[in-house]
Amino acid sequence: MAVSAKSRDLMERALPIYEREHGSDGAEVARVLNSLGNAYGALGDYAKQRDMLERALAINERAYGRDHTSVAFTLTNLGIAYGRLGDPAKKRDMLERALAINERAYCRDHTQVAMTLYNLGVAHGSLGDNSKKRELLQRVLPIWTRAYGTDHPHTRLCQSALDELASS
Repeated sequence: MAVSAKSRDLMERALPIYEREHGSDGAEVARVLNSLGNAYGALGDYAKQRDMLERALAINERAYGRDHTSVAFTLTNLGIAYGRLGDPAKKRDMLERALAINERAYCRDHTQVAMTLYNLGVAHGSLGDNSKKRELLQRVLPIWTRAYGTDHPHTRLCQSALDELASS
């Protein structure tokens, strides 16, 4: 579903309702903040996306602890926001933390781990470390191939990125 300004506006209206109902630090509020942050990101307002996700991260860390998958989910989204804001080092840092959580929570060959690895590889590439990018994408490709097949967009995207690295 494409995010529209109307969707964002509805989530903005819902946020204070959730805050009244669950308290400003409730885990339900963090879920709304995640969705609202991603809506801002989809609409190109990456600074607002970052702000919403930073608030969601703080709530999730208090609610669940620093090593919960909800924290990893928010860290991943926040890392992507930082990347969009031109800070690939901060993106890498967020994604490394998310990866550690996801690898503990899921098996190393889980698709959620692969998605984090892919985004982390892109971050390393943005920082000029193509060997680390290649290493991470080479971990991703077999996971996505097994899970989705060779014709899935994720698998093709990863293969294309690896092909591009090989030709450069």
